[in-house]
Amino acid sequence: MTRKIAVFGGSFDPVHREHSEMAERAVKEFALDKVIFVVAYSPAHKARQFAGIEDRMAMVKLAAESIEKAEVSSYEAEQESVVYSYQTLDYFQNLYPDGEIFMLIGSDSLANLPEWKNIDYLASKYKFIVAKRPGIEISADTEYLDRCLFISEEMNDVSSTEIRRLLKERSAEALKYIDEKVYGYIIEHGLYK
Repeated sequence: MTRKIAVFGGSFDPVHREHSEMAERAVKEFALDKVIFVVAYSPAHKARQFAGIEDRMAMVKLAAESIEKAEVSSYEAEQESVVYSYQTLDYFQNLYPDGEIFMLIGSDSLANLPEWKNIDYLASKYKFIVAKRPGIEISADTEYLDRCLFISEEMNDVSSTEIRRLLKERSAEALKYIDEKVYGYIIEHGLYK
């Protein structure tokens, strides 16, 4: 029987409740056997990270503890450089040769897919599980739409920039957006000050 595996990549700076919710919904709606969080060492589309790779890995591991069928991979972190999505998905396809590999993304990323490295190759080999985000229109002529499966309910709009601002102020309001264990880790290690 083919195992269904979703790869969920990102900077996770910090990982927040909407990330967890996306993973949980994907597992339930598409009967996934696992969802693998892959923390980017240096994301191709982001200029900088606010927390180091070790801290971001640790936070994602804490968040993943409460998500059924979730794992955390250090594959990209170990490369210590930019790793492109097609390389990561190929890595997991080689690791699980009988698996059906998906990529879990937000609809904001769907709009940017044409800019991704080797996107035609990536989209020809893998499908995307897409979480709809508020304010992001998906039209019938969106590229690679035929390669997408959509999570039924729209996600909440959460800004990592806003979360980091709350964390910088050490506002307890940040707990609305991030897991208590992750919040504890951030305070203990003095992150986002």
